[in-house]
Amino acid sequence: MTSEWLKGGLRYAKLKEAVREHLTPETVETFFVGRRKREGFGGLFNPFSPLRREYVIAVTDEKVFVLKLKLPGVFRAAVASVSHETLRRDAKAAWQKDRLVLDGGEYWPIAFHDEDAEEVASLLRST
Repeated sequence: MTSEWLKGGLRYAKLKEAVREHLTPETVETFFVGRRKREGFGGLFNPFSPLRREYVIAVTDEKVFVLKLKLPGVFRAAVASVSHETLRRDAKAAWQKDRLVLDGGEYWPIAFHDEDAEEVASLLRST
């Protein structure tokens, strides 16, 4: 299991709180941070990586949300807006090799968020 420190440390802890607050009264079951383009571990060393848009894909008790995060993502743990929202039972989701395909959009987990992404995909398959 990947530690919270590797997922982002203090920023990740703040992000968990921000996601829960933003989606209240929904109860967040799990989420992961991803990008619309594949980056992998090379993104850790890319100086422009903080300027790339990040998304939170969150599963709640009733819905699935794609939340756009404010830039620059590496320094902030703040939600900019809801990019997509659908009922869990209506979501078309699949885990395809290394990414989540959700209602036609593709989301690659950022480094150290693979386990969370696979958990999101598993929850959506079982709905």
